[in-house]
Amino acid sequence: MHKSMSSNNILTTQITIDNNHNDHDESNYSIPKSSPSSSPPGSNIISSPSSNRYSNNFNNSNFSSSSSSSSSNSNNSNNNVHSPSYTPGSKEIFFRVKDRVKKAYFKGTTVEDLKLLFLQKFPEFPKDVDIQFLIIDKGTNKEQQVNDVCDIKEHQELLIRHEYNEDTKKRSQGYTGLDKEKIVLVMVGLPARGKTYVARKICRMLNWMLVPAKVFNVGEYRRLRIGAGQPHDFFDPHNPEGIKARLHMAVAALDDMISWLHNGGRVGIYDATNSTNERRQLVEKRCTREKMTVVYVESICNDASVIEHNIKETKLLSPDYQGVDPSKAVQDFRDRINHYLKVYETVEGEKTRYIKLYDVGKKIEVNNITGYIPSRVVFFLMNLHLHPRPIWLTRHGESEFNAQNRIGGDSDLTERGDNYAHQLAVWISEWCSKVRADGYDGEVVVWTSSLKRAIRTAQYISQPKVVMRALDEIDAGICDGMTYDEIQEKMPDERAARDSDKLQYRYPRGESYEDVIQRLEPLLLELERTKSPVLIVSHQATLRCLYSYLKGRVKEECPFINIPLHTLIQLSPKAYGCEETAFKLAN
Repeated sequence: MHKSMSSNNILTTQITIDNNHNDHDESNYSIPKSSPSSSPPGSNIISSPSSNRYSNNFNNSNFSSSSSSSSSNSNNSNNNVHSPSYTPGSKEIFFRVKDRVKKAYFKGTTVEDLKLLFLQKFPEFPKDVDIQFLIIDKGTNKEQQVNDVCDIKEHQELLIRHEYNEDTKKRSQGYTGLDKEKIVLVMVGLPARGKTYVARKICRMLNWMLVPAKVFNVGEYRRLRIGAGQPHDFFDPHNPEGIKARLHMAVAALDDMISWLHNGGRVGIYDATNSTNERRQLVEKRCTREKMTVVYVESICNDASVIEHNIKETKLLSPDYQGVDPSKAVQDFRDRINHYLKVYETVEGEKTRYIKLYDVGKKIEVNNITGYIPSRVVFFLMNLHLHPRPIWLTRHGESEFNAQNRIGGDSDLTERGDNYAHQLAVWISEWCSKVRADGYDGEVVVWTSSLKRAIRTAQYISQPKVVMRALDEIDAGICDGMTYDEIQEKMPDERAARDSDKLQYRYPRGESYEDVIQRLEPLLLELERTKSPVLIVSHQATLRCLYSYLKGRVKEECPFINIPLHTLIQLSPKAYGCEETAFKLAN
């Protein structure tokens, strides 16, 4: 009996056996079009290796080199055992790893020789795991472990499996494993230039990518310790008491940030004007002494309309101006800006690491930026804008599997689900008509997953649609199509593992929530770049991840966020978060 998961935690790669290969080409063999891992045409607009339905413990993207690359090791002492080309007495065999098949010629005498040949053909495969080879008879579908290479016949196709530990089974690689560098992003800029908006956006993005990040806003320290509502002359560079108090708050925030970084944080975001070289040197010297990398993020805004928008939309809602007449508040804040203008110095220096953001994304200047995380921040900022628009999240209408309490699958909508699809189309049409009456173009971008139930839910909407595989539901692997009761009955250990750590648990041959987060990253950047309203028709796990990012929720909450059926969630991005409204459109 063929088993997908044994009691020894051994993962088996899905294969199809055919002992009658006639093609003697050295190139890789493709999986047949009828394979379950094949994708609908046009469905992979945005995709990820982790979205493969037969996911293993190594990334699909690693298997992109041709078989000829494996023969480059001319110094290997066992070349006579595993020659890349035919030699007298060798057997033609085929190694299959997921949907990749590579031909080889085997002339060895031991299973260890077979492993060396396999690792030469697949150098990307982990070399420190126990690799086992199986022969599966196509007629009986029974597997047999290769203990003696004499059992291998000419043209034999070998199934590969390898042991893995429990921690690997549950945990995703995550971005935090790439390096251990502590990074401080120092925000720079005059008031009302979008610094806090940018800082919070960066923080939200990094945390969503599983990089521990936190914003330390000096203004919040001031309001907490000496109170809100300080008049504009408190910020006058010639006010010694104001200078002393502000310096005290700046150092307190800096101390807390460094302490947090030493206790598990990865990226501290120091949010203040930091408008003079003197203040920036104070921060940089302290961080350098603590062996932390400093990157300046300067927000420069010369667009008067953007500044005016920032003043009215964000600063008038600040605790500093609660209960103050709006006209007086605007004037006081402009006076505060003028105080900073007197001493403002832009970031300079050939060796200084900095990112300059002009008019929140219209232009970006980068200097001396290296490393994975700073580079990701640059790429993220290139896609940022302040254009107001709603983002709508909705699950597909009720599916046949929903009605049967089954997970995964690609079932169609029920009658209730189809009714929701009609109601959703009506709601979007009415919204478009309303905004057109207010002078907007009424364009809505519609994104759906590649699964039938999501595509059918959007079918009555007249707006253009884009199908994205990145929006597919979490891959339940060998549990796909089962109910939770069936999983409990047949695989109680798996159910217990999932219940103990739902965020990091990975379904056998499937995905974890962390895997979903990683495959959604390209879509996230596209979402930030898009200025039109966006409707996303997807699935519970996927929408939980997107909602978690947009609302700035901690990652541990992600698997437990409630995304109900037949409900449209409207999120409107603002400087300090997202305004949320939910519309129940059908039962």
